[in-house]
Amino acid sequence: MPDVTRMTDMEIATTKGTQLNVRRRFRVSVKTNDREEEEEGEEKSVQKYCKLPANQYNVIDAQRVKMEEDGSFTVSTGTQKFLFLTVDCSGRVRIEETETGVKQTLEKAEIIDASEGNKNKKIVDAMNESIGCVRVVNTVAATRIGDEDFIESQLEFSGEFTNGVFAKIGPRLNEIAQFVLGATLPYFLQTIGRDYELWSTGGKREMAKMDVGSMASTILKGAKGKMPKGVTEIDVV
Repeated sequence: MPDVTRMTDMEIATTKGTQLNVRRRFRVSVKTNDREEEEEGEEKSVQKYCKLPANQYNVIDAQRVKMEEDGSFTVSTGTQKFLFLTVDCSGRVRIEETETGVKQTLEKAEIIDASEGNKNKKIVDAMNESIGCVRVVNTVAATRIGDEDFIESQLEFSGEFTNGVFAKIGPRLNEIAQFVLGATLPYFLQTIGRDYELWSTGGKREMAKMDVGSMASTILKGAKGKMPKGVTEIDVV
């Protein structure tokens, strides 16, 4: 698949449909316990944290996660207000363990119209037509540079669209995806970093609630390049 973020308008115009291919990678610095003390008790390494089951992540409400027999999981947001829509979003994610973390691949995603009388069903159906063609891969890894530990996340959006909402957007779809990744990944890693420190020290972990509306201010700051403390953008791999 061509990297549309580097293509000219003329090249894009001659490509069948709309191509999406965007990747961004960020890391957050985390505080770790003394490693000698860690060896005497339960391991609380960054690497072990990155491999926790999805229903043990603070950023996901455990009540909305269902672990499957094949190691994948399904997760839903519950009813959310998004723009003028009332929806419930769900997805199935396949998990592959790596040497230093996990690779999470979205296998299926669906938006459900939760409005009274399903009055927005046509709009939601059109959105689902495009979402079904999106490939999403999130690679989470623990890294160590010198004496400092990090949690990294590289998120990738790709797909080809010949029908539906995304096809109509055209080449600007990649710009929008770049914006979304730059806005959400720093927020995600800031939350992950705080949760790791609580998990590793036995602190009280409060399960986060999925609330798209309340995230708006933080997301907009990230989109403008204002990184949360300890979060930096790095080169993709």
